[in-house]
Amino acid sequence: MAAYNKVTPEIAERLKAVVGGKRFSAGDAVNPDYSHDEMPIYGKYFPEAVCEAESTGEVSAIMKICAENRIPVTPRGAGTGLAGGAVPVCGGVVLSTARMNRILGYDMKNLVVHAQAGVLLQDLAADAQEHGLMYPPDPGEKTATLGGNVSTNAGGMRAVKYGVTRDYVLAMTVVLPSGEIMRLGKTVCKTSSGYSLLHLI
Repeated sequence: MAAYNKVTPEIAERLKAVVGGKRFSAGDAVNPDYSHDEMPIYGKYFPEAVCEAESTGEVSAIMKICAENRIPVTPRGAGTGLAGGAVPVCGGVVLSTARMNRILGYDMKNLVVHAQAGVLLQDLAADAQEHGLMYPPDPGEKTATLGGNVSTNAGGMRAVKYGVTRDYVLAMTVVLPSGEIMRLGKTVCKTSSGYSLLHLI
């Protein structure tokens, strides 16, 4: 396992400056829920700090600080997963995207919705229905976030007929471990502009 550094008081202050005191916690103030997901077999691993981001810019700033100081980061949505992806096995920082929960709009010509990573599956399904659309992926946990669904390629009971989450992701704005922001893919069904980097994420 790679050697990581601890979150020092100085680094904690830098992280707190990014998200503000109300969206930052460290040490004993960290909610125990951040130590596990919904599958007990993965155990509990407490992070040293939790940052609740509200924007791509904040995610980028947090990642830059952690990359510079070799601090592990575990992204987390609603924590409803069963795959251990949100469990901070190396400690470090849990980066919560739960507050990035806005549906940004629809492109009805291309039948595309623009949504943030923290949008709940049940909220997207209901909102899409109000627009005369359907979001097909239907994992068992309706309070999961879109970001979590994308990271685990969630499917559910409708996967046999409609496919899984990756079949419905046309474009993404992603933050790399370095903090660099990249926009991948196009919000149209057909595009031939270079390599499909979207499918590497």
